[in-house]
Amino acid sequence: MDAYEELIKGYKIFRAEYLGRKFSAYRDWASKGQSPKTLIIGCSDSRVNPAILTHAGLGEVFAVNNVANIVPPYEKSQSHHKSLGAAIQYAVNHVKVEHIIVMGHSDCGGIAALMADDGSDRFDADEDDYIADWVSILNPAKKAVLENSGDSSMEECCRLAEMEGALLSIQNLAGYPWVRQAVAENALTLHAWYFHVDSGELLSYRPEEGRFRRLCR
Repeated sequence: MDAYEELIKGYKIFRAEYLGRKFSAYRDWASKGQSPKTLIIGCSDSRVNPAILTHAGLGEVFAVNNVANIVPPYEKSQSHHKSLGAAIQYAVNHVKVEHIIVMGHSDCGGIAALMADDGSDRFDADEDDYIADWVSILNPAKKAVLENSGDSSMEECCRLAEMEGALLSIQNLAGYPWVRQAVAENALTLHAWYFHVDSGELLSYRPEEGRFRRLCR
């Protein structure tokens, strides 16, 4: 069956369940608006769906996805990334989320492009390379990894950059005025997660230890 037809088939199943008794309470609740308590900023990678990974129900996660789960630094008035900034602003100021999670993952194509030695090793080597331009936001993470990786393989450097990139995005996130205020008022907590695609293991960064640890055992 064609991939598009598979989506239609899946929707028919969802629609039958959604219109049934199983979702009657949700429909009544959702008609009055949304009130998720968590914003997850994840990667566009099809293997890393935050709602599926956390078994979240409809209306439980406010989600933003982009290549390499990047949060650019805050830029007053002149931001080139207003879409992501608008989502963060809306989630914090209007939805009143209590947690924001930046979730990196293994085998990230965006990070592989970031860590490539030269343009010819990237996905697209022409001058109009949106991917290279976007992931260059994480150049400080790349620099930190290369300066401290010693004789590590490129595979290991990429894994470290995937984690370091998530931490840099958390640092950038803390610079948004709405986020900074909510954190200062103890109304918001920031988290960095890392998902191992092959093993299914989910890690969480522990600031007090300065390292990622298993989220649960």
